[in-house]
Amino acid sequence: MPKAKKITSWMLFAFVFIIYAISASNTIAFWDSPEFITSSYTLQASHPPGAPFYTILCKVILSFFPATKAALISNLISGFFGALTITLLFRITINVAERVLSVTKSNYTALIAGIIAALTLAFSDSFWTASTEAEVYTLSFALMTGMIHIMLLWERELDKRKEMRYMLLFAFLLGISTSVHLILIAIVIPLSILIAHKKFGLTIKNFILAILLGCISFFFIYGFLVQGIIKLTNTLDIWLVNSFKMSLNSGITVMFLGILISFSLLLVFSQKRQKTILQHGTLGVIFFFIGMSSFFMPMQRSNVNTLIAESMKNSNKMLQYVRAEQFGVSAIPLFKGPAFNAPLDKDVGFVDGKPMYSYDIDQKKYLKTDDGKFKTVNYADEFTLFFPRMFDKGDAEKYKAWTPIFGEPIKYPVQGEIVTINKPTFTENLSFFVNYQLMWMNARYLFWNFIGRQNDHHGLGYIKDGNWVSGINAFDKHRIGDQSIIPEYYKHHKGNDAYYFLPFILGILGIIALRKHKPYFWTTLLLFLTFGIGITIYVNPVPSSILIRERDYIFIGSFVIFALWIGLSVVFLAQALQGIKNPKIRIGIIAAIALLASPIQLLAKGWDNHQRGHDNFAYNFGKAYLDACPEQSILITDGDNMIFPLWYLQQVEGYRTDVRVINFAQLNIETHIDHLKKKLYDSKPIKIDLNKDLYISGAEKLFPLQEETKKAAVLPILFEFLTKDNTRINWNGRMRHYIPSTTFSIPIDTTRIKKLFDPKKLNASYTASITWENPKKFYGLNELALMNLLLNNIHDRPICFAINGKKSHFINLEPYMIQHGMVNILAPIQRKDPDVNPKIVDTKMMYSYIMNEVQFEGLDDDTVFIRDENTTYAREILRQNYYFLAQALLEEGQTKKAIEVLNKCTTLFPNKTIPYKQYSYAIGKLYVRAGNILKGTEICTIAMQNIWDELQWMTSFDPPNPIINLRHAYRLKNIYLQMLNQFPSGIENAPVSKEIFQQFDKNFQTWQQQNWPY
Repeated sequence: MPKAKKITSWMLFAFVFIIYAISASNTIAFWDSPEFITSSYTLQASHPPGAPFYTILCKVILSFFPATKAALISNLISGFFGALTITLLFRITINVAERVLSVTKSNYTALIAGIIAALTLAFSDSFWTASTEAEVYTLSFALMTGMIHIMLLWERELDKRKEMRYMLLFAFLLGISTSVHLILIAIVIPLSILIAHKKFGLTIKNFILAILLGCISFFFIYGFLVQGIIKLTNTLDIWLVNSFKMSLNSGITVMFLGILISFSLLLVFSQKRQKTILQHGTLGVIFFFIGMSSFFMPMQRSNVNTLIAESMKNSNKMLQYVRAEQFGVSAIPLFKGPAFNAPLDKDVGFVDGKPMYSYDIDQKKYLKTDDGKFKTVNYADEFTLFFPRMFDKGDAEKYKAWTPIFGEPIKYPVQGEIVTINKPTFTENLSFFVNYQLMWMNARYLFWNFIGRQNDHHGLGYIKDGNWVSGINAFDKHRIGDQSIIPEYYKHHKGNDAYYFLPFILGILGIIALRKHKPYFWTTLLLFLTFGIGITIYVNPVPSSILIRERDYIFIGSFVIFALWIGLSVVFLAQALQGIKNPKIRIGIIAAIALLASPIQLLAKGWDNHQRGHDNFAYNFGKAYLDACPEQSILITDGDNMIFPLWYLQQVEGYRTDVRVINFAQLNIETHIDHLKKKLYDSKPIKIDLNKDLYISGAEKLFPLQEETKKAAVLPILFEFLTKDNTRINWNGRMRHYIPSTTFSIPIDTTRIKKLFDPKKLNASYTASITWENPKKFYGLNELALMNLLLNNIHDRPICFAINGKKSHFINLEPYMIQHGMVNILAPIQRKDPDVNPKIVDTKMMYSYIMNEVQFEGLDDDTVFIRDENTTYAREILRQNYYFLAQALLEEGQTKKAIEVLNKCTTLFPNKTIPYKQYSYAIGKLYVRAGNILKGTEICTIAMQNIWDELQWMTSFDPPNPIINLRHAYRLKNIYLQMLNQFPSGIENAPVSKEIFQQFDKNFQTWQQQNWPY
């Protein structure tokens, strides 16, 4: 039988890896994948808190392949570790099943249980996706299952020396796990149950002590061995550099030598005194440190000339990196914190915080960049919540959308006036926790994988996007509506995979099979909870966190355990079907039931929507941005999906390296601003003269508005103003620089500016300045850095802004932007005639670019799966670009070319794959304007029908998340009404008559009153 296990495990590995290799994309996808490929290829630190071991490992492998294969090989690396995870889960399941079946000795049952568990995880939606894209997750899950497997072997081992070897191997893998994904440290909590069981017996007392010691171990490893050592090193480095004028990072050398000497003395002492526990504990910490030693890589590569993450030249930066302070992780309250609407304390609104230090390369010492005085916000104690789930001020309205909040009225002085503030009650706080954090951000993802998924649309709470489904109408209709009313596009979406609860039921049976085997029952249950609900509680997600992307991948650790339970359902079925006397027939029936209900069903239904080999949209999308930029351009963009593909194209494939790509969000970071001043590949240095004191690490990143003039702040004068100490104001106890106006101006020397456009052909003229309004209460450092960049480079280099559906990086400069492909180029050119469209489009460049250069083929094929990001960007970004070009061509009298552009748009992005909605309605009207009334009317009709069908669906029942769905339905109704009133051939010819719409509107009001909770 051991031979059969080995052969089966490697057959599983080979089979699953082949499936993943077939499914994998040949190039980059969206989200973090291009960033990880780029950081691996160039050996850089990825985004905080980093994954240096993954980066180094991938770099070693990529060194054997050309740059053009970097994406494919990186995707296959994920597939390799995904298949390895499957193999390890197979062995874990067999190990547990054999213990559970110790009475029957039915090894074939255990073997089948292992196969079911392994293949179920392999073809579960989230794990399959993670295994086909370059990500750290499959490596982290391979390490997780590896550690579980080692602990199970340790638990069965009787030889003390082998026991110790297993524990040291576990410590080593835990160290490596730390340098892949920090959350894996939490594995010590549930595995403490196995230790307690083997060494002391699993009594109630020992169970509680084990959990307590597991939690202490977690905080010791995470808080002291990881963060604490780095923090101590930083403190030591500051002292040595400032007090003894030693070189930078002397603290690291001293700390390393101190640890080395300390551990050597401890080992000698424990050996002489025969202190076995001390010796083993010391060895364990040493092996852990060896495992996480790859964290030296980001510091060693801190001077690399291709920054992705913040440069970590010293332990101070490393501490910020590991803490992920860039994302504000350390500021998230867990056990106690203010409610989202808490006012400042009436007596002391701000209290002292920790001082900030930054190393000054000129003075060769650490400078205190922030003394910490009155730095920390102090909220009124009356508004403190225990277990605070609703804490973020920026999400106030979204909290109210996910759960009705009426609150407890509290009268409190705010700016000298007594006001009534409704503090959320603890019940409402828990309601949000259950509704959003538990059910939407955790359980929904579990149900996706083992009950069924509606589609791959980004789920924001609407009934039409990203819900779990079972495929049984009686269960689903109360959450997403009756099948008979759901529009065809949603009903037959290739991402709609319903499993009829079958894998989920098997998982429950597997838990039941463990009920009498408490060590494994509690260990697996705690593993499931730790990497599921535990992560949810720790991350404390706010409603806006879902606005970025779905987060199912962070919970795959819990899905691994659920797949294990599904495998153990074989044990339950074997015990339940003892009435079938023939063991071969019994095991055959059990295997058939389990295989068909879970892995075969998952494979068959998930096959089409996990085939990514045809998907090159992210690659072409990134190229389209770079191709739109003139030579030596500066390209401003923001958002992961708008920056990562560009990094990959430039830094891996060496494509258009003359363009300097700038992430608007990263202009908040000192090292990124400094990095712009250096030459990068073929891109010349960028001129920036922003005062270092304004952006040095630790300095304030927000500048309040103190409006002193209605005139425009001329940027050269403004930046001089910001360098003076006597222009600061007292802001909440701190002397801070401020912005004196909401209008800004860049003076232009029209004789010196690089003329990219002929203003006469654009029916426009040059202006002596770029003057614009951008009213805000606070201005970010990134906005100031961008304005400084514009001021210093506007005369010499083309400055482009990516058209990506966002506006923040435009900083309200749109009136001076000329559309040039998928970017807007900033130029001191405007149209003054009020009767002429103020939007300027470079039609000569864009016609050739859109018709001949950019490649977006494949989005018209309804036989293949098209990812939600692809359809979203095609609908909201690409269609808009085609529309604006066609509109501009019509305004220039080039009707034939305008129709050609519209035809190209509707051919590339047809209704069958990218459903027509409001942008398409505008395209339909443009067709009518161009003279093709029949086609224009047809497109407008389809767009209206799509919205009408969606409205009928949403209003056909009382939906969950009523506030979210009602607001969306109200918005759709208003859009439909506008379309109705603007229908090309008159409202009387619209697809829905005015009378029918009025009757619908009346019913809509009733439906709204029934469902609106406030």
